[in-house]
Parts: sequence; C-alpha cells; structure tokens
Amino acid sequence: MSEPFALYVSKRFVDKASKTFGLGFVVRKPLVEILRRMGVEFKELDRDEAKMALDRIGESKGVTVTAGQLIKGLALAFFLPTGVFVATLKKVFYRSGAETEDSLILEFLAEIPRAFRPTLFYDIWLVVPKTESGGSNAKQIIKKVVEKTGVPPLTEEEWEGAKPIIEKLRGKLEVKGITENLWNTI
Repeated sequence: MSEPFALYVSKRFVDKASKTFGLGFVVRKPLVEILRRMGVEFKELDRDEAKMALDRIGESKGVTVTAGQLIKGLALAFFLPTGVFVATLKKVFYRSGAETEDSLILEFLAEIPRAFRPTLFYDIWLVVPKTESGGSNAKQIIKKVVEKTGVPPLTEEEWEGAKPIIEKLRGKLEVKGITENLWNTI
C-alpha cells in the first residue's frame, strides 16, 4: 500500500477551481463537488463515516503495522475533539470526504488567525490509499483538477503563510506532505 500524504491548497486556488467548475460563490464542500463534476465515482463521507473508513483501512489485512498505526493516528488527530489539530490550531474543520475504490480523499479547512491582518484559510487534502495503485490514481485525479483550474494550488508566498500550521504539526503528525510542499513533486 502506498503511504498517506497531505497537500495544502490555498483559498485563492479553491476560489478559482470553484469558478472553473461552476460551483457558485459559497461552496461548503469544494473537493467533493469538483470530483462530482469531473465524473469521478466515489461515495461521499460525512465526518463519522470518514473516521470509520480510516479505522477500517488501518485495521485491514495487508497493511503493515506502521501504516496501520499511522492511519489510526490520522483518525485520532483529525477527528477527536482533543486531537492534535484542536490543541494546536484551534480552528480546523472537516469539510468533506470521498471514498473511491482505491483511496480516501479527505478535505479539511484550516483557519490561521493573524493579529491586525486578514485571517488566512487553507484547505488540507489528505489522501489515504487503500491499495498500491490508490496513491497514484488519486494523484492523477488531483492533477486533472489542477490542470483544469489553470493556476498553481500553492505559491511560495502561500506556502510561507501556511508555516503556522506546518510548525504546529511538525513531529506530531507523521504524514508525507505535512512539513513539505508536495506540489513540487506531484
């Protein structure tokens, strides 16, 4: 099984993608709506279903012990009220989730309040492959979203703006992409 990974996405990109895919002005679940417009087959997951899916994948046969522990750690960090996000960021919300045949793609909205400046918003897309090919298939879907949108999901300046999230999660959540900008390699 390929390992889970996270991608940070700027509000600017989400707004542009919403316009490109004709989602309207106020979109609560942009990633799920985009996948729907692209014709991707998936089951939409509410918060409880997403946590159960993570637990199920973490306990499935064929998953290494470390991968299973990592996935269970993700479920705890992202979904429990005392999880790492609540304690460190104060405001991270589960937006939506999609379960395809070979992966989970979960979307979270992170809010970074700043003194005397506008609050920054980032989406965090968490991809948890269920099969060996799940990671590469999810990357292909994400690449299509980026190609159709026509702008980078995260600029260097936006990556710098995400540093409060990155610093708080460093060492607490061991997922590829939490402390590095994976857009450079996708």
